[in-house]
Amino acid sequence: MRLINYSTGLIAIALCLLAFLVQAQDKAEKSTIKIDLAYYQLNNNLPVVKVSAKTKKEKRFMPVEGVEINLFFGSESSSGFMGRVETNSHGVGSLSLPVRFKNQFDSSSSFKFIGTLTQNNSFDDKSTELEVSKAKIELTLDEADSVRKIHAKVLTYQLGDWVPQPEIEIKLVVRRLLSDLQATEEETFTTDKNGEASADFSLNIPGDAQGNIIVAAKIDDNETYGSLVSTKTAKWGTPVAPDNSFAKRTLWATRDKTPLWLLIFPNLIIISVWGIIFYLISLISRIIKLGKTNEPV
Repeated sequence: MRLINYSTGLIAIALCLLAFLVQAQDKAEKSTIKIDLAYYQLNNNLPVVKVSAKTKKEKRFMPVEGVEINLFFGSESSSGFMGRVETNSHGVGSLSLPVRFKNQFDSSSSFKFIGTLTQNNSFDDKSTELEVSKAKIELTLDEADSVRKIHAKVLTYQLGDWVPQPEIEIKLVVRRLLSDLQATEEETFTTDKNGEASADFSLNIPGDAQGNIIVAAKIDDNETYGSLVSTKTAKWGTPVAPDNSFAKRTLWATRDKTPLWLLIFPNLIIISVWGIIFYLISLISRIIKLGKTNEPV
């Protein structure tokens, strides 16, 4: 009996040591992760929180794919839980502020976002915060006597009212498909004491069929206000008719839209060449037959 109790005790101790070693090994194998949050707001709509996850490998920060980041608004609690974001192959993800937080967002002059990573098999638990003060951009487009002018005003929300904000760097651009195009001679402007910045628009660029382009004023990665964009559509571009030739028989269309002349002439050449070859073969065979017929007996 003593031997059995002794063996049972040894087994229990061995299992405890094994569990401890496995836990220690898992903990040792976990890497550290860096989580960053960024704030983005378009046309005074509910903002978007962008998440990026990186880890250091061989003295370089590499994006981390497939990690789930929990996002919170205001406080790390069930009532402040926004949702969960999974990073893509570039290590980034984004989530719009849910509508249920709209009243809280509208009445607040500043707010806090929290991102956490917990219970991950590859990385240690991590938490990061982002504090943002609420601001907006009022964009106005004027045209008088063939002079086109862009006017932007930056306002911050303080004590329940919108207050002009000076000394803010702002860009005036035209939104394009791949990247924004500088709309003025200067790349950036600084708002004056009234929170305003203005410039003439003198670009000659193509628009849609009606000449519409999208003009924007934006603040990029401000430490206090995040990234803000305000846009307006104006007929300040050159009308360009849509090109539907890709759906027609052209050289740059898909294979099933090959031009008819490109189908006919190469095939005629191929048929002619092979026709000549077969004709020559038939002549050779006839010559051989004639030679056998006229052989002396």
